[in-house]
Amino acid sequence: MRPYYTDPYTVDFETNVRRVFPMNGKTAVILEKTYFYPTSGGQEHDTGSINGIPVTDVIEENGEVVHLLSGEIEAGKADCRIDWKRRFENMQQHTGQHVLSAAFENLFTIQTVSSRLGEFVGTIDLSRQPTEPEVRAAVSEANRIVQENRDVVIHFADSSTIGSFKLRKQPKVDGTIRIVEVKDFDFSPCGGTHCTHTSEIGVILTGRIEKIKASSARIEFTCGGRATKRYYALQKSAIESAQLLSSTETETPLAIENLKRQIKDGGDRLKLVTERVLNGVCERFAMQLAASAESMSIFNLTSEVNSAEELRYVASCLSKKSTGSFAVYKNEGSICRMNLNLPRSDAESVMNQLRENFGAKGGGRNGFFSLNFELDQFARVVDKIKEQFQNG
Repeated sequence: MRPYYTDPYTVDFETNVRRVFPMNGKTAVILEKTYFYPTSGGQEHDTGSINGIPVTDVIEENGEVVHLLSGEIEAGKADCRIDWKRRFENMQQHTGQHVLSAAFENLFTIQTVSSRLGEFVGTIDLSRQPTEPEVRAAVSEANRIVQENRDVVIHFADSSTIGSFKLRKQPKVDGTIRIVEVKDFDFSPCGGTHCTHTSEIGVILTGRIEKIKASSARIEFTCGGRATKRYYALQKSAIESAQLLSSTETETPLAIENLKRQIKDGGDRLKLVTERVLNGVCERFAMQLAASAESMSIFNLTSEVNSAEELRYVASCLSKKSTGSFAVYKNEGSICRMNLNLPRSDAESVMNQLRENFGAKGGGRNGFFSLNFELDQFARVVDKIKEQFQNG
């Protein structure tokens, strides 16, 4: 039995290095006895040091706990130290998760399908989407259990005794099962590190809720010190956002809605103005196209349009006003973007040659094409296009 199953508070201990070997570019160590918790059951691994060398990861492999170190170590005596702050925060998160999950199930029969205790924020996946009042009630119930300082008791059961426990979920392994009890509130099979009293959790706060399937949801939560840090970070963000919007924190959502509406209205007006300007550009080039004796006219719109979308708009507008063949282009850095209006009988042949000879990319239909190519190929591309139409 691993020591942390019954004693999660020992963080300084002595043992011996039983085996040293390389793994994933680091030094891997197996100890004769360890209190280090390996990543498992959704809980993050412990960190710390062995003989002063930082332990960066702890994993379970072939039934053994493997410690990955950032430096080399020799076999022999090992002075080990676990990072207590990280360990205790993980204990707070894990025990808090049990309490929160039990609150959802006890109050609303909403089951926890899975959970993950992240480095900063934990999540539980629920069997259905809870309503806002249900979330508030579950969080309130969970924090009531925290404040009542209930005992957290560890039990061990086998197939002959496990039936005497009212488990919130069934174990995923056979043999001896470790059961974590929150006194008179929850029984759950678990191999993680836990507090011995609920008051050690500090506080349980929830965050974002998102739908992950048609009938289930994922809810964020934090406990203890991590919850306090997250609260102050969110409070700071809320205050600064309110100041930027010249509103109070409670009025910020409404202020953002108003700002979004203003941006949309401004965007709509800008679109109308832009279309009028581009229509004017189109009219000007349509007159030039009508007056041109060239069988293929090529117009530079680099200073006339701001994007490939605007270039295509002008080209489309021009194709509706004229039956002539033309190319309009815009240079963007080392790339030339071009739109072509060609007779349907010649279009596919011209495009194939531009792709094969100059690496042009793009496509279209009915004689109207959009393409781009390296700017240093511009003169050759233009010569090839004009070559196709030099006889009109």
